[in-house]
Amino acid sequence: MRSLLCAILGLTLLWSPPAEAQIVKALQIMRSNRPPDVAFDPARAAPAPEYRGEDAWAALPETRDAADVAPLNLQPIDPKSAQVDVFFVYPTVFMSREAWNADWRDAAYRDQVSDGPLRGQASVFNGCCRVFAPHYRQMTLGGFVKWSDNSDAAMALAYSDVERAFYEFVSRRATGRPFILAGHSQGSRLLRTLIERRIEGTTHANRLVKAYLVGHWMEAEWFDRPGALRACGTAYDTGCVITWSSFAEGRNATAQRLTLGRSSGYAPERERRPYVCINPLSWSTDAAVAPARLNRGAWLHGGGATPRAFEPGLVSARCRDGALYVSSPRQKIYIDLVIPFGNFHNLDYNMVYMNVRDNLPVRIGAFWKR
Repeated sequence: MRSLLCAILGLTLLWSPPAEAQIVKALQIMRSNRPPDVAFDPARAAPAPEYRGEDAWAALPETRDAADVAPLNLQPIDPKSAQVDVFFVYPTVFMSREAWNADWRDAAYRDQVSDGPLRGQASVFNGCCRVFAPHYRQMTLGGFVKWSDNSDAAMALAYSDVERAFYEFVSRRATGRPFILAGHSQGSRLLRTLIERRIEGTTHANRLVKAYLVGHWMEAEWFDRPGALRACGTAYDTGCVITWSSFAEGRNATAQRLTLGRSSGYAPERERRPYVCINPLSWSTDAAVAPARLNRGAWLHGGGATPRAFEPGLVSARCRDGALYVSSPRQKIYIDLVIPFGNFHNLDYNMVYMNVRDNLPVRIGAFWKR
């Protein structure tokens, strides 16, 4: 814990003037999300999901679920007419100091998945595609706050679920059909491993329209591996990876990554090296500012009975040093979800929701023409 407190103190010195409210909030996050005191024990984990049954899926085309929600006046595609499927792996919602991995059967956990990432992230794909999102025994947030051998074991368990769900997806539920991989945060980390182990160099790669590994730092050298997928560089590229991690303009994302990586002990994020960012407003990797007029619409559901309308032109964005820097949305509903020190991690999809949604048919069309 001392190293985490020192990290927060270091962050306050990196950005001036320090915001007292942000410091307090950061301390609360760290204190509330320490890793479990017990060692990881697979015998204490919940039973593995059985993906042949509907109950093991957070979203399916044939069920009514939160991934079917759309902004006001927009409608999801009829699943029967969709030609492409999406395999979506949701981010961390499990925050426990007693268990290393979530119990996917727990009602409160399932509600968190539905009310958060399914509604706010997976729904972006329902305008073009059938959406599949497996439940899985994800690692608790504390495993990231302080990385250890227990974290490695807990992530391995989470990955085993995702891999089994993917095989059910490609072998029985989306047999022979083109597909998109999409994730956020922990979900993107797991999909990255899935790409390395089960997609690159296989026939599955021929059916991959693209992969969204959002909210996860992707180092440039990862794309230089023999046989690796490449980073997307235009609005029409297919068979490639799209990645960005959002921060407020004027902040220093690299310093945040290095400071928190060193304090947590997570080796991949405590090194200074080139990272990749694809700007979802321009779909390019260059450092030019994409003005707010290119923002086709940010969106948050709002929590009411009727979803809110999307809001065009809310932010501008530019890539630099692997991070996506966005201007202030200047609306409380968005600002309330910003993590201390200008980290827009919770809003990675939401700030550019309509850019993603509207670009999907473009890339799918390019896939069919290649």
